[in-house]
Amino acid sequence: MDRTEAAEILLDAKEAIEQALEQARTALRALDEDFPYEQADAYWLAHIRTALDKEHGYLGGSMVTMQDTIDTLERKEED
Repeated sequence: MDRTEAAEILLDAKEAIEQALEQARTALRALDEDFPYEQADAYWLAHIRTALDKEHGYLGGSMVTMQDTIDTLERKEED
């Protein structure tokens, strides 16, 4: 496997994680109570989302995101 293939696999995984997070959000928001969603959004949804890339609405983020890794793999392949 080369870096381009690895980057493509990571990008596919990132997109799948984003879709799964949206499904989780939708399921929690569909409840008649706010607490489970607010608790999840303040902790584990935020942690997972901010680890993916810097394009989110949360304060803070990861030092190295999944997108940073993808970008690094793609840059190294171009060199």
